[in-house]
Amino acid sequence: MPIIERSETFPYDIEIRNNSGTLISPPSVLITIINSCGETLVDDVAMVTDGTGLFSYGYNVPATARYGAYDVIVSTISDGTTTKYNSDFVVYQYNLIRRARRVSGVGKPSLSDDEVAGIGIEALREALDDVYEYRGWEQGQCDPNYNVMFNGTNTTIRTCATPIADYDFDGVVQGNGQIGNCSDWVDIRGYWINSTYAKYEAYVDVVDKDTGRITVTQTTGAAIPSTHKGVFLEYHVGWESFNTKLFEEAVAYLTSHYMILRMTDLHHATTADLASNVRKIDLNLDRFLQRYLKILDMIAKPRCDGI
Repeated sequence: MPIIERSETFPYDIEIRNNSGTLISPPSVLITIINSCGETLVDDVAMVTDGTGLFSYGYNVPATARYGAYDVIVSTISDGTTTKYNSDFVVYQYNLIRRARRVSGVGKPSLSDDEVAGIGIEALREALDDVYEYRGWEQGQCDPNYNVMFNGTNTTIRTCATPIADYDFDGVVQGNGQIGNCSDWVDIRGYWINSTYAKYEAYVDVVDKDTGRITVTQTTGAAIPSTHKGVFLEYHVGWESFNTKLFEEAVAYLTSHYMILRMTDLHHATTADLASNVRKIDLNLDRFLQRYLKILDMIAKPRCDGI
């Protein structure tokens, strides 16, 4: 599971062999790439032939690509029989694998890039929950330019807390009205209750994350009816002290902490690791976690407000 950054090229190479292990070139070798929201980006495109049984394809990751895991499916068709080979890669905002290895000192013989990538994505989600404040079932407030809530025609309101956080850490703040129901990419979503108390999803579009201005509609695009029994928002909130570079460093330290924990499992430690590092690991098991927590204190929302 290699980690690729936006605007980079993901190089994919494959060797195709028969049951005897001999390299062969089927008449058709096609590649499909699907992003983390299930959108097909490359649809059965012919791969480049580099020699007998050797095929390659370079996928140019867009500058606005969605972050997350991408599925790679290679299909070979020969004599009417289709064979599929599955792989994946991760699009991420920086090379977390390289940074986590630099911090932890753990090399590939102990933990593969696939394992580090998986640990890193889990650490990112945990860190986002630690650093942002969750706001659930909030009803919002009037936008001063409209001075009404949901009267059957108005669609613009503001969140009670600001700024709306980039909870998926993809560089933009978007609602489910802007990107559909790809849950990994929605920063704010809404619900509304009709006159008979049935719950429906609402579409939320972010107009200005800093002031909390949003538009809220039914999924059809129509205004919420005035007979509604409640309109609710679900999102996370950030603050001025949040520092993206420090946060990236914090995720690297949290990832390193979990890498070291994985290293203490004998099933994942090599003989060299055990011989040279076991005492060091025993003495410093929480060293990276403590550093993570210190960085978090520098960027997290203050615990108290006022005097």
